[in-house]
Amino acid sequence: MVGDESLVVSDYGIFIGKKSERVVLKKKKKVIKEIPFFKLKEILVTTSGVSLSSDVIRECAKAGVQIDFVSYRGKHLAKVSSAAMLGTIKTRREQLLAYEDERGLRLAIAFAKGKIENQVVLLKYLAKYRKRNDKGLYDLIYEQINKINTIKDELNDISGATVEEARQFLLSIEGRAAKEYWQAIKEVLPAELDFPGRKTQGAKDLFNSLLNYGYGILYSRVSSAILRAGLDQYGGFLHADRPGKPSLTLDLIEEFRQAVVDRTAIGLINQGMKFKIKDGRLEDDCRRKFANKILKRLESKERYTGKKYRLEVILQRQARKVVSYVRDGKAYTPFVGGW
Repeated sequence: MVGDESLVVSDYGIFIGKKSERVVLKKKKKVIKEIPFFKLKEILVTTSGVSLSSDVIRECAKAGVQIDFVSYRGKHLAKVSSAAMLGTIKTRREQLLAYEDERGLRLAIAFAKGKIENQVVLLKYLAKYRKRNDKGLYDLIYEQINKINTIKDELNDISGATVEEARQFLLSIEGRAAKEYWQAIKEVLPAELDFPGRKTQGAKDLFNSLLNYGYGILYSRVSSAILRAGLDQYGGFLHADRPGKPSLTLDLIEEFRQAVVDRTAIGLINQGMKFKIKDGRLEDDCRRKFANKILKRLESKERYTGKKYRLEVILQRQARKVVSYVRDGKAYTPFVGGW
């Protein structure tokens, strides 16, 4: 439990029930935790063998508490949320129309730019602590930063009437920048970690497992922010449409991967926190520990529009900025963290 808001359930065999105005967790019929509904923001189930009562689902729907299911490897499996969150039709109509004109292209460029700029920000953050102690690594990181910035400048040359006309060029820029970014990250991590480079599906090494699991948790928060803003998470811009693919969630998450997940995972590894892999996946205790660190990071503050806000608040505001852009034409600028 983090900040009396996010309940992470990662133990096999847990029953989640309701007693009066509280959610109750039981294991082998023994109560192990009770939380008042008014303190609860979300329930995140990250293991199999968990059961929920219909009373809990009903109460969560009434209270606007979303229930997310994430696999051992960080894949978002399902979300249970109130039907009332899907009631804003005008926003979704404008979102879908924006795909067919320049609005969609501008949003796609902004999402890609936000991701690349946040990669640079994290690398600068990692470099500043190494300037005195490891000048060689410091110089290497800045070599990669210069390469990434050169690639990012290509975004200024993109033109077209719709995102369809420019998507392949956009994805090429994003992919090449990511290659340089992960090469720098590999140099920052302990050599004994033997990081093979970024892998998504099927990854069994420790660092990729942490990233994938962390992204799964972040994904649940991003999709919640999109739903609360009245947007359709399947109507994206940078990521192509595909049946069952929540493209807009994948678009918006790009601005937050580095600030929320990458920075947390790198920090914990370099601080010597021990995580264990068993049968190709993070052990239950490690998943619980890392999930709580990710949720705590979401509660930390970053500078945004001249003030400091919690990252989870910034995420919601960015979703609403998408709404303001597609409905009212107000400029959309990606979130870029500080270092």
